[in-house]
Amino acid sequence: MTDTGTPADLTSLEPLEPLEAQPQVQQDPMAAQRPGLPAPAFNMYCTDKTFYRFLFAGVIMLVGCIMPFSAEIGRAGYQTLAGGFYMLIAIAMIWSWWASIANNRPTGLKWLLFSMFPLIGGLWTMLVFDPKAAFDVAVASGWISDTMVYSATWGDLFSDIGSTLAKDASAPARVEGFWRLMGPGHVLVFVGGFMAEAGFIMGVVGGAKQNKNAMKQKMQKSAERRRK
Repeated sequence: MTDTGTPADLTSLEPLEPLEAQPQVQQDPMAAQRPGLPAPAFNMYCTDKTFYRFLFAGVIMLVGCIMPFSAEIGRAGYQTLAGGFYMLIAIAMIWSWWASIANNRPTGLKWLLFSMFPLIGGLWTMLVFDPKAAFDVAVASGWISDTMVYSATWGDLFSDIGSTLAKDASAPARVEGFWRLMGPGHVLVFVGGFMAEAGFIMGVVGGAKQNKNAMKQKMQKSAERRRK
C-alpha cells in the first residue's frame, strides 16, 4: 500500500489556490446599516463614469422606442419591427450596465457593438426623411388634419427654431408639425446610439493610449536597469 501520510503531515501542507481567482469588489460596509433601499444604479465605489454614461444611453434609447416613430401618435416605436429590435438592445444596455455599476466591472461590452444598429437606423431615417411625403401619408391615413403646418425642410426647421426664440407666434406650430411627421422617437434612438458608440470608441482609444504609456515606461525601466 502507498503511504498517504499522517494527519499531522496533511495539516502542514499549504492550501491550494482557487482555479479561477475572482477579483474582490469593494462594497460599502455600512450599506446594511442605512434605512431604506439603496439608490438605483449607483455604487459609491464605482468611479468609472463611462458605466453611468452607457446606462444613460440605454435609457435614452428606451424612451425613444416608447415614443412614436411616425405621425401616428397612438402607435409607439417598439410596435414596429425595427423599434422592437432597438428596444431589446436598449433593455440589454440598461440591464448590463446596471450590473456593471453594481459589480464595479464592465459586463455589457457586446451590447455597445449592437448599439451601432440604432445609431445607423436613426441617422438614416433622419437623412432620408421627406416631410411632404410623410404629410401626404398622414393625411390619407387620417392621423392628422390637412390644415396642419410644418417645416418643409431641415433648414426651415432650424430657421423656425430661431424664430421661436424670437417669439414668432407661428414658428412653434411648424416645428411641432415637423417632429410629429418624422416621429420624435427616431431622434432619441439616434442620440442614445451615438452616446454608446462614442463612449466605446473613446474607451478603446484611451485604453490603447494607456497600454502604450505603460509599455513605454516598462522599456524605460528596463533600459535604466541595463545601464546600472
